Amino acid sequence: MIKKDYIIKNGVIISPFKTIKDRNLVIEGGKITKLLNKDINFINENNYEIIDLKNEHFISPGLIDIHTHGGGGEDCIDGNLEIISKCKLNQGITGYLPTLIASPISMIFSAFDRINTFIKDKKNKNLPRILGTHIEGIYLSHKYRGAQGLEFLRKPDPSECKEIINNSHGLLKIMTLSPELENCIDVIEVLSSKGIVSSLGHSDAKPDDIAKAINKGATHITHAFNAMGEMSHKEPGVRSSGFESYILIRDELKLEVIGELTHVDPNIMEMIFRCKGDENIILVTDSLSVSGLPAGKYNIGVTKLNLADENPYVARLEDGGLAGSTIPMIKAVQNFYENTSATLNQAIRMASYNPLHSLGLTSKKGSIEIGKDADLITFNKDFAIRDVFIEGKKVL
Repeated sequence: MIKKDYIIKNGVIISPFKTIKDRNLVIEGGKITKLLNKDINFINENNYEIIDLKNEHFISPGLIDIHTHGGGGEDCIDGNLEIISKCKLNQGITGYLPTLIASPISMIFSAFDRINTFIKDKKNKNLPRILGTHIEGIYLSHKYRGAQGLEFLRKPDPSECKEIINNSHGLLKIMTLSPELENCIDVIEVLSSKGIVSSLGHSDAKPDDIAKAINKGATHITHAFNAMGEMSHKEPGVRSSGFESYILIRDELKLEVIGELTHVDPNIMEMIFRCKGDENIILVTDSLSVSGLPAGKYNIGVTKLNLADENPYVARLEDGGLAGSTIPMIKAVQNFYENTSATLNQAIRMASYNPLHSLGLTSKKGSIEIGKDADLITFNKDFAIRDVFIEGKKVL
């Protein structure tokens, strides 16, 4: 008999809202069905596969990444999604949004088609779930475009946005845009009417622009404290609020935070945590296609990247400039936990429950509760992944 149900014993359960000790977690039919006192003899235990963590591992919800550009040497816009998904699986991710950089519209439509086909292919059922897509562009500030290709940035157009939505197979869940651009507020209104998250980023928006965007439904900030305007001087000694400071005081906004210490200094992480709290932070990797590859030099299209031995979680250009992150999500969780006053439960929440809440999926996933999908990971005190379960099946 092939055992498809499990009992996970002798692990500390780290749910986003509490720590549970001395309980055995039971998985039946793909769901979490019981949290039993470990001293209770479970009837018919022989019908289950027993996983004994020997008091050396934690159990938490599977990790979710709503901002990743690829992994394993492949890019989400036109790369091999199976390779990307296997890379994510090894990093403890059970669901993600392939994130598409600014590209020709036809290329974005082709990516939608390819991702939709991949999701429907049953042979991929043992891989992390693709929960939709995130377009990081195409309506971005030229000044703060970062690595986005200038030639692919476009003027915000509500009609074009509707066309993008109509061709997305229902996959478009988040779009990053710059609210200060002409007609961008109208685009945000279109996205909000379709239940799509408007995430403000790559922007030099002023507080008035951000407030207008919030009034039309904007709820997210893309990679906070990266590629955005700062405080400015009206006159010597007098400073006015900029993008970075204003987003900290607007409770309506959830902030993506790249959990990599070069992109976001630990002191900035702590400031964000104290201002926003664990409920309004979403940890992301913003990882490039070279995520999951060993240190070395790589050619990505026409761009040459270097992953140095001393910090393989940062990709740098030939001139030493910052190109992007390659950090695994479990390491992002570790960084936030070890470098801020957040508890482990809070750090896990930022990488599981919170992103799923933004996607409207917390009724099924994101916390360890009876009746929810058994999307779970186990990891040790060094944050090394041991097991991954997706919808109750042990896939790693």
